[in-house]
Amino acid sequence: MALARSAKEDPVPEDIKADIIKGLWQWNTTPTSLMDIRKWDVYFQYYTAECQKAIGYGRGEYTTVRKHKDITVIAKKLEDGYTKEKIKQSLLPLDTQQRPTDVRVRMAEGSARLVARLISMVDIGPLPYGIQGRAPIPWDNEDWDLRTLLGQYFEESSTDPEGIKFEEEFTAFNLRRFSGLRIQWSNNLANHLRLMDNDTTLCIFHHVAFLRYQNSTIFPDGLAKETLQTLALLFPRYNKSTRRWLLSERSSSRDTIYLDQELLNCERLMPEERCAEKFKFWRDELITLKEKFEKPRSTSIVQFWYDRRNKVQWYTFWVAVLVLCLTIFFGLVQSIEGALQVYKAYHPNSK
Repeated sequence: MALARSAKEDPVPEDIKADIIKGLWQWNTTPTSLMDIRKWDVYFQYYTAECQKAIGYGRGEYTTVRKHKDITVIAKKLEDGYTKEKIKQSLLPLDTQQRPTDVRVRMAEGSARLVARLISMVDIGPLPYGIQGRAPIPWDNEDWDLRTLLGQYFEESSTDPEGIKFEEEFTAFNLRRFSGLRIQWSNNLANHLRLMDNDTTLCIFHHVAFLRYQNSTIFPDGLAKETLQTLALLFPRYNKSTRRWLLSERSSSRDTIYLDQELLNCERLMPEERCAEKFKFWRDELITLKEKFEKPRSTSIVQFWYDRRNKVQWYTFWVAVLVLCLTIFFGLVQSIEGALQVYKAYHPNSK
């Protein structure tokens, strides 16, 4: 059986990826073409990294997971609405090495949280090894299923949209260029559109393929679709500047996270879809970004040069800079000329 292979293998063989996808989300159909499977390459990099960390940590005594089939069995229970306690109880008898009870409970707990992370791409913890960016979402209530946990976290906004619209120039590329934000690509859906590092870094969940094919009942209704719409808003498909920037980001080796190439193929938003009222889950984050975008803190001459949204202000600033430069230049010329005249006055015979 293909899923009986080790969950730590890297890379995951192409011929079993479709089976894993079907097992994780209980799909009735699976992506069959090679092109469809390759769209999941970035997800499987995340999948492998999570499995290797969990299985390899503490001599394997933090999870019962060893093979892909172990993951898909737990995934089905999560999809079927099992509480965390029920999942743990189903895993406790799997220990064949007569480990102490506290170790077996810890391994069952780690397994539930690992697979919850794999099927939701949400940092659910706490976990004994490294976390990404923010503190993980705690799953402390034993009587909650995964859908309840995610529903408690991803709540609909109560903020009045007040007729707010997001114009076409409101893109991630321009947020980076005009507002000086550093973009941090995230594998954690809970970090999406979060400002970090004293509001200088913007986290963006970039897994378009994961969201596009997501029909799992563990998420609040409409969350995956709306997250895709935020990506379509920030990464317009036919914007040349955005496209060039994303291509350069994909080819960059400075980041340990591989960027999902499907960001280049986000659907185009219609004008009526750019209203804040259309966003229920990410409205607050988008409004905060819009405020930052409209009141940027230009910290360099380069930002001043590119930020031409207020053309009168832009021209006034650069005319003033030009006048200042010319004043300094001509003042310097006059100073040199005056110095030469003084020198000749004291040395009339010098050549």
